[in-house]
Amino acid sequence: MLRHFRLILNLPSSFKILEILISLLLVSAIAYADVCVWRDPERTMQKIFPQASDYKTITVKITPEHIKLIEKAIDTNLGESEKGEFNFYDIMGIVNDKTEKIGTIIALAGKGEYGVIEVVIGIDNKNKIVGAYIQRSRERVTKELQSSEFLSQFKNKTKDDSFELGKDIKLASSDAEAASRVVSFVIKKMLIFYNELRQNRE
Repeated sequence: MLRHFRLILNLPSSFKILEILISLLLVSAIAYADVCVWRDPERTMQKIFPQASDYKTITVKITPEHIKLIEKAIDTNLGESEKGEFNFYDIMGIVNDKTEKIGTIIALAGKGEYGVIEVVIGIDNKNKIVGAYIQRSRERVTKELQSSEFLSQFKNKTKDDSFELGKDIKLASSDAEAASRVVSFVIKKMLIFYNELRQNRE
């Protein structure tokens, strides 16, 4: 009886611990919302660059100066997971019988309604988008996001182009406004990451 009474007394403490654990899990989910790797490079690199033969991973350490410039360009704060390092994947191919860099693959994720939406783009050596695809998504409108009608709108765009939804970029569907906005923002963000971390320092 006494033991049972002590357990009842400890219930508030147990609930408090549970609240803390739930809070930590939520913070972790938000912190890793933008973490994204390029999955299955050997199998997917020709998805955007048909002539690709190999790739090189370029890891850039993000400095406080980078963070300031990127946040100014995207007009919002970076997630904590985006402030350490960022990977770019230089794609190699045969040009005039020589192996040269033919472009770069970039992968990044944005937070959708049902989890992260992982987006991959390829840019050429003039920093124009060659192609894009949705790597992973649990959104109800994933099929619409993956459609060529939606993703082809980003082809040939650079960081200097406008990505205004409804004007420059049409919605993937009438039910996909939020998800379309996430994809559009993530793609613009990747171009800015490349500009600040690679282009301006090469």
